[in-house]
Amino acid sequence: MTAPARFPDLTPASVCTAAKVRRLSRRVSQIYDDALAVHGLTVGQYGLLACLSRRRGTAIGALAGMMAADASTVSRLVRPLEAAGLIIIRPSPEDRRQKLVWLSDEGHRRRAAAQAGWQAAQDRMADMLGDSRLAALRFMLDEAHERLESAE
Repeated sequence: MTAPARFPDLTPASVCTAAKVRRLSRRVSQIYDDALAVHGLTVGQYGLLACLSRRRGTAIGALAGMMAADASTVSRLVRPLEAAGLIIIRPSPEDRRQKLVWLSDEGHRRRAAAQAGWQAAQDRMADMLGDSRLAALRFMLDEAHERLESAE
């Protein structure tokens, strides 16, 4: 996109939606990652544990759908969680080619303990942005996602 002549200060980088969303995403993730680090988790890992805490024996593909991620991203998240004993991966009894993921007892404990870190990040976001801006941001993000999904 070229900047209109009447707005000479605009550059492609200053109006690039993707760059702005990625920059915000990195900063928000950093806030959550910092708050969850004491629990040995990233925000992505915490989100996966939270998804699994409400389900039993979830396929990686289904888990990816719930997290709005692709299966390769979820696969990268599960490896260190499995190595740490926080999740269990087993073949499906119906289809041995499909792998199902469960939260282990230690995974339930770690997720419950990390809830305080997640809440601290939530509170920090509210403190930094203010309640009305945070509510507006959530609304705009949800609406934009819905519009972009329905446009495909």
